[in-house]
Amino acid sequence: MTQISSVNEAFDFQEKRPYIPIGCHPIDTGYYLISTNEITRMYKQVVTWIQSRTPGAMIVGNPRLGKTRAVKYLVSSLPFVDIVGEDTPIYTIKCNKFKNPNEGDFFESVLKDVKHHTPSAGKAISKRRRLYNFLIEKGSASSRNRIIFFLDDAQRLHELHYEWLMDIYNELEDAGIIMTFFLVGQRELFDQRTAFLLSNKKQIVGRFMVHEYQFKGLGNVEDIKTCLENYDNDAIYPLNSDWTFTRYYFPEQYAHGFRLANFAEGLLEVFQDLAREMGVKGKLEIPMFYFTGTVENALRYLGVDGSNVDEITKNQWKYCIQKSGYMDAERYSEVLKNAD
Repeated sequence: MTQISSVNEAFDFQEKRPYIPIGCHPIDTGYYLISTNEITRMYKQVVTWIQSRTPGAMIVGNPRLGKTRAVKYLVSSLPFVDIVGEDTPIYTIKCNKFKNPNEGDFFESVLKDVKHHTPSAGKAISKRRRLYNFLIEKGSASSRNRIIFFLDDAQRLHELHYEWLMDIYNELEDAGIIMTFFLVGQRELFDQRTAFLLSNKKQIVGRFMVHEYQFKGLGNVEDIKTCLENYDNDAIYPLNSDWTFTRYYFPEQYAHGFRLANFAEGLLEVFQDLAREMGVKGKLEIPMFYFTGTVENALRYLGVDGSNVDEITKNQWKYCIQKSGYMDAERYSEVLKNAD
């Protein structure tokens, strides 16, 4: 990254700052991914499962912790792992909320998510066969003879959905294709697993639910610092430039050593204080959704397009947290817990 070494260069930052139309920076669109300590831990576990040919596993966590973004990060990173390979098909399947499972609707939904060009034509049996043929073709064309499915919001699946997923697994296994399913969802997945065991549906548990990873939010200063360092050093726009997100929003300050990571300890303390004020019990677990919202607010409101501050105070962080919706969400969560 280009280092700014002279005062004159620093004062000329506004002129050199790239022009980006209003609303087009990733901070405004939300189209960016950052790594976290939790994603790194989950990534290692997922790679281990793939290496051991685990047919299925659960990734479980509370809402808004960042599971969906974590899956996007994994989908973009896994192809560079030797055991996976760059040509391995990896699909994210969005589990819709079906009141009554319908085979035709299910296979059509999966066909759409794997980007099949004719997902809707024909009856259920035609859609099923079309999906099998498509996946066998894609899996056979890969160097590892493997396909990976991430099923997002998997707590919405019913017993029949699992039966159909087992059919997919068996069909591909007969064709020599290794199939791996990762169920990504909320804690209701644990209840579903218990219900399957009690009703003697051990084949579903054995295929999809034996292994689990409990996805957590940000809980300590190192977690927060790692995230903030992404904005300082790794998240770049325009692409192939030296303009990290922090540098773009705090150009002159960045030249003089300003980094968001320097505020990690203070930011954690503000989250802890607010959690205590709201009566949140147990270990602090900051949802990624509200953390990124907080950082985005700081860049927008406190950077060069806003107040253009040289330091971020605790009161300013508190304002950014409030604007993210974190406090309203935690209050609502506590109301629901007390109602139970």
